[in-house]
Amino acid sequence: MEFSRQADYAVRAIVELSHRPEGELLHSSEIACNQDIPERYLPTIIRTLARAGIIRTFRGSHGGVSLTNPPADITLREVVEAIDGPLLMNRCQLQPGECRRDNGDKCDIHDFWENLAQDILNELEGVDFSELANAVSL
Repeated sequence: MEFSRQADYAVRAIVELSHRPEGELLHSSEIACNQDIPERYLPTIIRTLARAGIIRTFRGSHGGVSLTNPPADITLREVVEAIDGPLLMNRCQLQPGECRRDNGDKCDIHDFWENLAQDILNELEGVDFSELANAVSL
């Protein structure tokens, strides 16, 4: 399992914003420079995070982006799923009925995959950006 490069960049962008006082605006170029993110990726990532309600954007020469909530209220799961969509471990989670046998039973390992996915989601849900920002020094 691997998260997308965009999800990695989104996490880094939120970490950067988490280091700032509440409401402080940062230009995407500052985020890109400080987090070593190619600037060309940020507009799409920022739009996606804004649509998900994780950040807000302000236009103009004094514009920029800021978090909509305190870093402690934003989880790693929220950011990753905003970019990559729901975390699914196998095709039968994506398409219910995919692993059904002729008699309607689930395949033998269905519950294993489902439990593994839930464990990972719980871990991602348990990490907030206050923790990540404190663990990462600028």
